[in-house]
Parts: sequence; C-alpha cells; structure tokens
Amino acid sequence: MEKKICFFSTFLFFSILMAQSQKSHIKLSGQMGLSYDYYDYNAYNFSSFRPRYEPNILRFNANARLQVGKYLSIPFGLSISNRKTSYNLPDIPNENLVDYIQNPRNNIHIDPTYKWFKAHLGSHTPDYSTLSTGDIQIFGIGFEINPGKLILSTNYGISQVAVEPDIILNIPGAYKQKLMGAQIGYGKLKGNKLVFNIVKIKDDVNSVNMAPLGYDPIEGITVSPLLQFKVFNNLILKTETAASVYTSNLNALPLTFYNNDLSQFDAIITINSSSVLDYAHNTSLTWKSKKFLLGAEVKYIGPGFMPVGYRNIEKDIIDYKINTGFKLFNKKLNFKGSFGIRNNNVNNTTLVSTKRIIASVNVFTQITKQLSLNTSFTNFGFNNNQVIPAQRIEMINNAYTLSPTYQFKTKDKQHIIAMNLSLNNFDQYNTTSLSFVTTKTQSFNTNYRLLFKKIPLNLGVNALLLTNKSPIIDMSISNLSVDGGYKLHKKKIKPSIMFGFMRIKQAGFTPDNRFVSKFKMTYKINKKLNIKMTYALNNNNYGTTRPGASVLENKAQFSINKKF
Repeated sequence: MEKKICFFSTFLFFSILMAQSQKSHIKLSGQMGLSYDYYDYNAYNFSSFRPRYEPNILRFNANARLQVGKYLSIPFGLSISNRKTSYNLPDIPNENLVDYIQNPRNNIHIDPTYKWFKAHLGSHTPDYSTLSTGDIQIFGIGFEINPGKLILSTNYGISQVAVEPDIILNIPGAYKQKLMGAQIGYGKLKGNKLVFNIVKIKDDVNSVNMAPLGYDPIEGITVSPLLQFKVFNNLILKTETAASVYTSNLNALPLTFYNNDLSQFDAIITINSSSVLDYAHNTSLTWKSKKFLLGAEVKYIGPGFMPVGYRNIEKDIIDYKINTGFKLFNKKLNFKGSFGIRNNNVNNTTLVSTKRIIASVNVFTQITKQLSLNTSFTNFGFNNNQVIPAQRIEMINNAYTLSPTYQFKTKDKQHIIAMNLSLNNFDQYNTTSLSFVTTKTQSFNTNYRLLFKKIPLNLGVNALLLTNKSPIIDMSISNLSVDGGYKLHKKKIKPSIMFGFMRIKQAGFTPDNRFVSKFKMTYKINKKLNIKMTYALNNNNYGTTRPGASVLENKAQFSINKKF
C-alpha cells in the first residue's frame, strides 16, 4: 500500500508542477515516462536455466528541471520500480516507505540551485578528488557553495543498505554503511583552487542480525589537500597528497593508548590492531589547446592507503604516464595516445615486484567526404621479473581494431556501409608447461543500411563472425540479421521489424542455434508525447552441449513518455 501511495503521489506531484509551469515566471522542462516489462519462458530439458529477466517490472522515470525566475533552478529525478535490489537478492520483508525510497534499486533526488548555492537531497554521488571520493552513490543530503573565492561542500548519507546473509540463496550479506565528507578551500570549483578534503565511511555492526559471510565491518577516514591552477593560459598543474587511516575489522583486538593525545583519535575513528596509516600522491601537468594536448602524470599509492570514497583501488604502486593528442586538417585527422609504466610492490610488501606497460593509440581519419577510417591499438603487459618457473608471472595482451565507414548517395537513395575488424592476442606464461599459452579472438562485423529519400523506408543487414581459440576452448559465433522500418500517418507511426539467426559452435559439439525476432512500434501522438511497444521472441535450441534442451523466451514492453 505504501508503494502505491508513493507512486500515485509522484504523479500528483508532477501534475501540480506542470500546472504551475504555465505561469510566465516558472518554467518546467524535461521528460517523464512509465513502462511495463513482461517476461516469460519455457525451458525443456534445462532444469538449471536461469531466466535473464524478472517476470513483471513496472518502472516510472522522470528527469526534469523547474526554473523559477532568473536564479532559482531545481533539477530533480525519480526512478522507481517494483524490481528486486539485484538479481539474487530477495525483497526486504515488511519494507516500509523509508526503506523503499532508500533502496538502491530506486533513484530519487532533488538538487536545488540558487546562484552560488547548490543542495542535494536523495541519491547523489559526492565527487571531491581522485584520492578521496568520487564513485560511491549515497542516499542523503549535501550542499556546495562557492560565493566569491570561498569553497565549501559537505555530504552525508547511506552508501550501503544492510543485507542479511543467506547461505541457501548464496547471499553473503552486507553491513549498513554511511559516508560523510566535507571540502573547504579557496578559489573556484571548476577553476584554480586550493581545497582540503575529508571523507569518512563506517559500517554499522548492529545493522544485521547475523554477520555477513566473508566480510568484516570496516571504518576509514581520508584527508587530502588538492591544488589546481593554470601555470600559463594552456598549462594546468594539478597535485594532491592524501593520507588515510583504515580499520579493516572493527571487531579486531583493541589497542591500549598510554598517551592521552593519541587516545583522542578514538573519538574520530576506531583504531585497533587492524588499523593502518598510509599516504598517496598524484600530480599531473597538462598543456592543452584547441588542436594539441600533451600531459604527464605520476601517481603513488601506498600499500595501506585507502581512498574511502572509492570502491576499488590497486595499492602499493607507482605510475608514470604520458598523454598526447592532436587534431589536424580541419579535424579530419584526430589522434589520441597514451603510454604508461606501472611498478608494483614498491615497498616490498609482497615476495616479488611487478611491472606493467600500458599503451593505447586511436586514430580517426576522414579520408574523403564519403570514406572515414578509425583505427586503435592497445597493449597491456604484466610481469614479475621472476626466473623461478613456479613463481613466474608474465602476460601480454594486444588488441587491434580497424573500422572503415563508407556512405554515398544516389538520386533517391542513401547507402551506408560500416565494417569492424578486431584482433586480440592474449599470451600468458603457464607455470606447468613452462611455456606461453595463447588465446586468440577475432571478430568481423559488417553492416549495410539503405535509406530511401522519396518514401520513409529504411532497410538493413548485419553480419558477425567471431572466433575464440585457446587450449581450453575453441568456439565460433556467427550471426545474421535483417531489419526494416517504415513511417506511417504523416510519420507519426514508426513500425519496425527484425529477424536474426545466431549459431554458436564449440569444438567437439554440434552447434547451438538461436532464432530471434523483434517487432517495435512508436506512435508520436504529438511533439511531446509518444507511446512505444516492443515484442521479442527468442527460440534457443541447444546441440550436444545440452542434448535435447531448448528455451523459448517472450519479452514485451509498453512505455509512454512525455516531454514538457
């Protein structure tokens, strides 16, 4: 009942806003939509089949901006559904309205802005710097102000909901976690500035009845001064040094402080036998103009350092990287490249050291008005410089892509031909055979599209061939599809249809076959309102990989979207 109240209240809220937006000094812009997904399947001789979608999903999405007068802007977003938190997590028993709103499957936020003041209410991601916080979404509150040269920002909210562990359903569980952060400094948020960042996270050990499986409750704090300024008009220097105290297990043995000054830190962060203090540093210097870019970066991450506002980071490393790029001949030739060396085990925290070489190049060329070519190359190398075979780690990955596009026009037609050739070689040293093992992946994709000028008809053909060979598996995938679309009723109704066939072949087995068909229709009621319907049918027939198995899948979607 509470979910229904929340849902219909949302519609009422937007209706009021749209009515108010008719006033001359209030303007509402954006879009909202309601969709329903239906999924069903029939599996034969395939008891372990895992459905790819949930059976019935109802979604409501809205992203809009309410402009009141000249200075007050209120962007807001809403994304709610009846789906589960993730595929294998059950619904929370007796979920109340607060739990429903805070659940990560939903995204509800409002971010009012007035001149130099901006607030965050609901779901948002604090982004201070590369060594403090930047990729953890929280549900809570926050604000940032930048009057004159003063910079001040703060955020507080839930970064992880509590999940009870369940061995039967293979759910490890999680503690409830909160994040709080602040940034204060001098300058402009998007210009020259000197700021001090502080971020803290903490798990609530009492948020679950049973301890999560394989996870200890954590607490951590990171502080970092960040300096960014223009040395010259096109030369930008950015440098940051950070320190962190990270407690990897709040239940570890406590420490006894004989110095009262040290004991005061316990009021800020829990310090016990699992706590580690370490630091990190990052400096970059970039020269950038309209046509050229050249930059250098060095980064050091200590073995015990933890930027608590990021989920994952590789530690005990030092990086050296160069970035470059240029645009020539009226942007007909674009080049981007980077080269870097990463050394691991800088502080000898492990038995061996490692070195990686990372390089990437991308070149786009507009050869003629009709023909363009995009090429790229990436190289990734890893080795630990060990000569003892059992301890030797060495791997090299090379990837090449070549993508030409050719398009031309005749009197009543337009032709577009696009191709993509990709080659990937992965060599890894095998400590058992004392030799390199190679995995090769090759793919070729081509697409042809025909557009008619006098009638609203377009046709297309797409083909794909992919092969993957290694000592473990030898597999090939081939796919062919045709599609077409038309426009009716003054181009307001757009039906389209697609048929496809995929063949998956593994060495030693007969192939698996998949037949795919999809029908889609869009009805544009007016400039701001449209309805879309989609139906897809997949018929999967397996070879000797699963003798006698087949799966028939049906998926339908209905959505209505409105711009305002």
